[in-house]
Amino acid sequence: MQSVGIIVANLGSPTSPARRDVAKFLGEFLSDPYVVDLPTPLRQFLAQGIIARTRSRASSEAYASIWDSSEGPLRRITRHVAEKVQEATGIQTVVGMRYGQPSIVEALNELRDRETIVLAMLYPQHADSTRTTTIRYLHQVSSGKTTLVVPVYYREEEYLNALGRCTSDALDADIEHVVISFHSLPIRHILKADPTNSHCLKSAECCEIESVAHKTCYRHQCNSTATYLGKALGLPYSIGYQSRLGRLPWLEPATTDVITSLAKDGVKRIAVTCPSFVVDNLETLEEIGIQARDLFLGLGGEKFQLLPCLNTDSRWIKFFSLFVQQQIHTQ
Repeated sequence: MQSVGIIVANLGSPTSPARRDVAKFLGEFLSDPYVVDLPTPLRQFLAQGIIARTRSRASSEAYASIWDSSEGPLRRITRHVAEKVQEATGIQTVVGMRYGQPSIVEALNELRDRETIVLAMLYPQHADSTRTTTIRYLHQVSSGKTTLVVPVYYREEEYLNALGRCTSDALDADIEHVVISFHSLPIRHILKADPTNSHCLKSAECCEIESVAHKTCYRHQCNSTATYLGKALGLPYSIGYQSRLGRLPWLEPATTDVITSLAKDGVKRIAVTCPSFVVDNLETLEEIGIQARDLFLGLGGEKFQLLPCLNTDSRWIKFFSLFVQQQIHTQ
C-alpha cells in the first residue's frame, strides 16, 4: 500500500474563534456554489458581504463557547480519526478540510509521493453541499493522481451497528423520547439531486417508494438511518432538521420545533442525537448542546441529554477502516 494515501475529509472550521477568522471561514464556505446555489455575483455579494459580516459576530461567540486552548473540536477529533485509521490500515492517512485548514491541497502535498489518493469523507449520507463539492474540488486540484472515492455508508450494516451501540451506550436510562436531528438542506438541493426529476418530494411517501433517486437523496438516506436508530434505541423518537440558513424552504420539521412540541406535550426528559455528523462540532455542541438545551429547559423540560457523535468510538473506527480498505481492494 506504499503507493496509496488516504485523505479523511470533513467540512472544516475557522482557525480560531476570533471574528476575523470566522468571517474568513464563512466567506469561503458560503462562496461555494454547491452550498449557496445562486448566480455568482449574488452569491459572492451575500457570502463576502452581508452574511459573513452579519453572522461572524454571533458565530464567533458560538465557536468561543466550545473552543479549547488550541483548536476547535471538529479539527481535533477529525485529526484523531485520521490517526486511528492510519493505525488500523497501515496506510498513510491525513486530514483534508473542504474549507479552512488543513486544506485538501495541504493534504495532497503531504501525500505527494503517493500515486493513488483515497478520499474518505466523514459524511454518511449524500449531499451535493458536502460530498459532491469535496469530490469535484479534489479532482480539480489533484492533477496527475489517481483518485478513489469511498461511497456513502448510511446503510452499511456495521456502520449502523456501531452507531446504534455507541448511541445506546450513552443514553441515560430515564430518557423518555429521542430526537434524531439531521443537518437541514434547502428543498431545491433535494430536487436538484433527483436524477429522475419526478420522484423526490412529489408525494408524501417518496422516501418509502423504491427509486433510483434514493442513491442521491439526502432525505431518504436520513430517514433510513433514523428508522434503524430508532428501533435500536427502543424509545419513542422524532426526526428534526437543524442549522437552517435564510428564508427559502428547507427540510422540515425544524429540530427546535420538534423540541418545542415535545415540551408542550409534557415530555420532561429528552435526548438528542445528530447522526449526519460523525464528529462533534459547532452544530452539535453549541446549537444543540447549548441553544436547544436552553430552549427545552426554558419550556419546562427537566432533563436534556446531548448524545455524542461517533467521534473515535472503536466500533466506528473498525468499520470505517475496513470499509476504506474494501474500496481500495475492489478497484
